[in-house]
Amino acid sequence: MKFTVDEDRHAKLRRAIGRLAEPARRWVSLDFFTAAEIASLTELAQKQAFRTAQAEIKHKANSVFQDFEVCFPAPRIGVFDALATCLEINLIAAAADLPKTPFSAPFRFGDFAIQRYAPGSRGIGIHRDGKRYKHIVVIITLAGQSRLFSTETRDGLLRKKIDDRPGRLVLLSADGFLDRHDDDARPLHGVDRVFGGRLSVGLRSFG
Repeated sequence: MKFTVDEDRHAKLRRAIGRLAEPARRWVSLDFFTAAEIASLTELAQKQAFRTAQAEIKHKANSVFQDFEVCFPAPRIGVFDALATCLEINLIAAAADLPKTPFSAPFRFGDFAIQRYAPGSRGIGIHRDGKRYKHIVVIITLAGQSRLFSTETRDGLLRKKIDDRPGRLVLLSADGFLDRHDDDARPLHGVDRVFGGRLSVGLRSFG
């Protein structure tokens, strides 16, 4: 399976990055993958070895629960590598069409994780991705029924669903995107309502 980008997909990426560059935007979701592409990613993901994630992560005054299994670092092989390479090349190419590219430098997705949530899982608590991750964060749900959400505050009283159904590509702003830094660059988000389980992959860059 090779991930190819035609004019339609290029335009979708350009519009998505343009929306992400809007002042109030920190995430976007777009219809992007074919059923065959999702099936090929799912097949390889299910063959990987998983371990139980650390139940709680603490950082300063914040703590985040984690109720899932993880494959990390996931191997960048086969369709995983084809996916990552496609997105690296074409996100940068699409951004170059904008009046100002939000990417200060080329990047490579050196952090690749697969998460598997059982039906009824608590999900993952409200968090920001680490400051060590640069430019952009990619989330792709392969299977299941759950809610990926964004929120403005850590109490999470107001949660906005992000459409991450299989076939969609979710992009989150990361440190350095359009000169954004620290908390301003990184949206608070989490996963809950895991009714049908969840299998997802995440790609992150160190610069």
